[in-house]
Amino acid sequence: MFLVTTADQRFWNTDEDILFLGEWCKIYDQKDVWSKLNSKVLPYHWDDRNILYDDYLYLDSIYERYLDCLAKNLNELHNTNYSLNYWRIVVGPWLYYFIEILYDRYLSLKTAYESGLVTNTWICKKDTNNWIPDDFEMFQNWFCFDKYNFYLYSRIVETLNLISYEKLDVKIEPDNNIICSSSENKIKKLAKRINVIYNDFFSEGFNKIVFVDSYLSNLDIIKLQILLRQIPCLYESGNIYMNSSTLNSKLRRKIKFNSCKSEFELLLNKLIPENMLKAFIESYKSFHEMSLEVYPKDPEIIFTANAYLRTSFCFWAGYSKEKGAKVVGTQHGGHYGNGLWSASEDHQIKICDRYYSWGWEVKGEKKVIPLPTGKFNIFKCNVKPNRYGTILWIGMTVPRYSYFMYSASVGPHMLNYIEDQFKFYNFLSDQVHDIIYLRLYPYDFGWNEKNRWVDKYSNIKIMGGNMSFVESLNKSRLAICTYNATTYLETFVANFPTIVFWDPYYWELRPSAQKYFDQLREVGIFHETPESAAKMVNEIYKDPLSWWNKPEVQEAKDEFCYQFARTSDDWMKQWKNEFKKVLKEINMESK
Repeated sequence: MFLVTTADQRFWNTDEDILFLGEWCKIYDQKDVWSKLNSKVLPYHWDDRNILYDDYLYLDSIYERYLDCLAKNLNELHNTNYSLNYWRIVVGPWLYYFIEILYDRYLSLKTAYESGLVTNTWICKKDTNNWIPDDFEMFQNWFCFDKYNFYLYSRIVETLNLISYEKLDVKIEPDNNIICSSSENKIKKLAKRINVIYNDFFSEGFNKIVFVDSYLSNLDIIKLQILLRQIPCLYESGNIYMNSSTLNSKLRRKIKFNSCKSEFELLLNKLIPENMLKAFIESYKSFHEMSLEVYPKDPEIIFTANAYLRTSFCFWAGYSKEKGAKVVGTQHGGHYGNGLWSASEDHQIKICDRYYSWGWEVKGEKKVIPLPTGKFNIFKCNVKPNRYGTILWIGMTVPRYSYFMYSASVGPHMLNYIEDQFKFYNFLSDQVHDIIYLRLYPYDFGWNEKNRWVDKYSNIKIMGGNMSFVESLNKSRLAICTYNATTYLETFVANFPTIVFWDPYYWELRPSAQKYFDQLREVGIFHETPESAAKMVNEIYKDPLSWWNKPEVQEAKDEFCYQFARTSDDWMKQWKNEFKKVLKEINMESK
């Protein structure tokens, strides 16, 4: 059978029987083409979640070994002497993403090879310079989409030579899909320019604590800085725009790895040097210098929630940490602290001197410190249920390709999630159908969810994309949350009637969190099947507040929030005291 590895039909040989490498090859809106083919789809190698978890642990060990070796290589290449911590901050995000992405693609191709069904496949010609991202932001806008992944599949096929292949003379180029973007009008752009000028003029040399992408409102950041007796400054991590450097293969060949324990490591040894960001090789000096220009000099504390994936921030934060600054962070979403595993959470804790959770702790990890968050203020203050409103059903989407390791639906498992949502809708009463609105995730990743829904249920009510989440909640009486992330934490903090459901097979919980979800289940908030969730909605939809305000429901919800979405009326004072404590420690260390 001819192996298809991409949704790009130019690389399908329809004259033969087709073996699809995975569901990502079959775009729903192209079903008129692929449904008529004599084809099979290979099973996904991570359908067994125990194997997925074991592979996560395996890849974490590989990441640590390769990071250590890569740090030595890059110090030698750039004539520097930075610590492993520096390179973990600068290179770490790309490295663990790339290793985990490559392993998924590698296992898919091994599954195809071991099936014994593959006769041949088509790949693209090697055009390495065209496929090396300048920075992590560019990499992030490639790795979820077809073209870059077809390039990776092609390189794996060509490097391992396990499957017969033919290179087609068909040019493919990256397209910069923006995963999540927000449009800015002229006033917002002008305000940003003025803010940059203000920061450069007033803050340099004055502020000991620099807040970057803090996930707090601008007003709260200003208030907190005044409490800390700082000049209020608002910093956002930003891209550094420069001309793309020409690939220097000679430099890249100097990067060598001494590990060769498996076929996959042979692949890593070849493809890591070949595919590393240009910011780490050809543009390293320029990125370093420009990053130090756009952020404050000599900070004592760098605080962030999610700037750790921005290349310019990583260069500055890594260099500042080498000079003695403390990097402190906080979580920026749900799943942290209750999901069984997360490469992102692991990385953030490792790079931080202190990591402030929303209530949870990690046994044996003293740097994880629970603090109430100010992120939820907008929900706590501005969201109220409408007793006569609609029901808001909140969906999610993950990319068609696995992109990092965490206990959630990944890649093709999205189809199982969609099927569960179909079941949930089927079990709802006609009366609920009349008032429930589905709010789809803002980015579709090629699943064509809206079309899937309309084709299956012509009467489904899908909310338009112009209304904010807060606005849509204020028009609703009940929220239905369907995945383990931030959404249900926001509704809980707002004391908004909420039903939560997901399949625990795809959303594994850590043992320390299980009892809190059990308590939610006992009072009817949390459900593990769409049937159970729908039954609860059918029972309470007329007056969700009466159920929600029961003492036992409130108690379970409040205890859960204290562990995973902690808030406090004096949260700002607690944060002020914590930052002063860190500054005091820095002063003690410098003496």
